[in-house]
Amino acid sequence: MGEVKSLFGADDAELSQLLSQAKQDLARNAAPTTTQAPTDRVALTVPFRLATSDRPLLQLDPQTGTARIDPTARHTPLDTNAQPVDPTVRRKSPSELAREKDQTAGKRWFGMAAPVLTPELKNNLRVLQLRNVLDPKRFYKKDGALKKMPKYFEMGTVVEGPTEFYSGRMTRKERKSNLVDELLADKGARDYFKRKVGEIHAHNESGGKNWYRARMGGGKGKGGNGKGGSGKGGDRGGKHGDRG
Repeated sequence: MGEVKSLFGADDAELSQLLSQAKQDLARNAAPTTTQAPTDRVALTVPFRLATSDRPLLQLDPQTGTARIDPTARHTPLDTNAQPVDPTVRRKSPSELAREKDQTAGKRWFGMAAPVLTPELKNNLRVLQLRNVLDPKRFYKKDGALKKMPKYFEMGTVVEGPTEFYSGRMTRKERKSNLVDELLADKGARDYFKRKVGEIHAHNESGGKNWYRARMGGGKGKGGNGKGGSGKGGDRGGKHGDRG
């Protein structure tokens, strides 16, 4: 018989050769291989133009060679994030804007508003203007700005520090709603005001008709002084008695 052929058309020698080659390939693949460390590479790219949006607004027509605006690229991402304008809001006129600007003192004064001048607020400002005569033990520099009513101002409360707890603190009973009530509640201040008002009236009336009448004993005229009439009559009676 000739050489024995396998079912696949190869003899035993070829099969053994193929098996040995496959074993060598498996052993080569299973052996550890040394891997090289990857090197970092930085790619420097310089853009040819500034990207204003994701899509360019201009589109080149290949047929005519002219550039035209792309209608689909008009809305940029900034436009999509912007709040829509309410069409029902009316634009303010220059006079209205000037009136709103005149209602505050501006950013330099932190938007201090012009308050509504109520009678109570006017009295408090008047007390501040006359503060130099309220306390005889304190001297205040004359301020010409307080002669007229200010337009922008705010009223506040002075908070005493911990070191002035007994010296500069007012009790809850002494605290009032405004300056005028606090002054009227102070008996010492009322007595001082009454005395100063009397001195001012006496100074203003000195040299006048009422002051002269008070100095002369309250007489009202020539015949009103009874002392003068009785004195003259007594003198006349004495003279007649001497003659008789």
